[in-house]
Parts: sequence; C-alpha cells; structure tokens
Amino acid sequence: MDLVSVGIGFIGGIFTGAAGTYFGNKYTDIRHKKEAMKAEISLWKELEKKFPTLINEMKDDFSKPENSGVRKFFIKEKNTIVNNSEHSFEYHTDVHTDLTAAILYLVDLELIEDITPSNCPMYRFREKFVDYLKGNA
Repeated sequence: MDLVSVGIGFIGGIFTGAAGTYFGNKYTDIRHKKEAMKAEISLWKELEKKFPTLINEMKDDFSKPENSGVRKFFIKEKNTIVNNSEHSFEYHTDVHTDLTAAILYLVDLELIEDITPSNCPMYRFREKFVDYLKGNA
C-alpha cells in the first residue's frame, strides 16, 4: 500500500464526513424552522376560529398608537369600575360569553399570565402574543 494514497483517502474521508455533517445540520435546522412557523400559524388560526370576537377586540385595542405599550388587562363586567392608575385594557364577561374559556386557554398556551393583585382578575400579555395582535407575527 502506498502511504500517499492512504493519506489522500483519509483526508478525503474527513472532508466528506465534515461536509456531510455540516449540510445535514444546516438543512435539518431549516426544516425545523419551517415546521415551527407552520405550527405557530396553525395556532393563530385556531385562536381566531375559537374566539373570533375577543381576538378581534384585542387586535383593535393594539391597533391604536396610544395603546402600543399596554400589556395588562382586567376581566370584569361592563358596569363595574376598576381602581387602577396604570393604563390597561378591559374585557367584559357580559360582552364575551366565552371569555373565561378563552382566558384559560390563553393561559394554558402561555400567551398571557395571571397577575391578579386582589379580587378583580388581571392578566399580562406575553410579547409573542402582543406581536401577533399587532400583526408582526
């Protein structure tokens, strides 16, 4: 056996293995990103299908420039008052009959977080959900 031929074969094998691993990882990462985007799009479509009036109201709230920094909201009846100095949204149980189910679903999906300080339910929007509501997702 020729030592030069063995060396060239060894180096060629190393190069082939490294290139195969690189391209395999590259295209696997691309596929994973596409699958994640499909799952996210599916999630948004499912949310809009299950709770269309609430999602549309939330989108409308975030479409106003003065509300771009708001991240908190209360769940209450329309005729009640919340004593809160910070600007926040309100969603009403007597307007949205499925509001409780929607809130529980959004908490399960980790799109909102329960931050209730006292007896009036208060929640915080997660940034991923805010981006979707603003049309950036």
